[in-house]
Amino acid sequence: MNKYIKTTLIFIGIWFTASLLNGVLSGLSIVMLDTGREFENAGILAMTIVFSFVFSVPMVGLVWFITLIGQGADMKGNALLQFVLGTALFCSAAGGLIFMYTLGTEFKAARFVIALCIIVSALSSVLFFRKQIKANE
Repeated sequence: MNKYIKTTLIFIGIWFTASLLNGVLSGLSIVMLDTGREFENAGILAMTIVFSFVFSVPMVGLVWFITLIGQGADMKGNALLQFVLGTALFCSAAGGLIFMYTLGTEFKAARFVIALCIIVSALSSVLFFRKQIKANE
C-alpha cells in the first residue's frame, strides 16, 4: 500500500483516539471543576466528546499535512515519529491556547485543565500509534 495512504489511515486512528480521550478527560474536568454535580450532568460528557471530534479536525488535519511533507522529504522510522510528536505538541499547544481564549472563557475553573487535556490527548494518541508510524516507510 502507498505510504501516503497508510499515513492517512493512521491519522484517522490518531484523530479518533485523541478526540475520544480528550472528550472524556475534558468532560470529566468540566463536570468535576465547573458544575460540582458529578451525577446530574451526564449529558456534558457526551457533548464534550462530540465537540472534541468536531473541533479537533483542523489541528489533526494540519499535523497530518505536515507529516506528509516530512514523508516527502524521506523521513522514516524514529525521525518521522519525532517529527510527528513535535508537530503534534506545537499544534495541540496552539489549539489549547485558542481554546482558552475563545470557548474556554465559558469555563472558569476548568479551562486550564482542558487545555492541558488537549495536549495530553494529542501526544498520547500519537504515541499509541508509534509502531505504525515508525513502520510506515
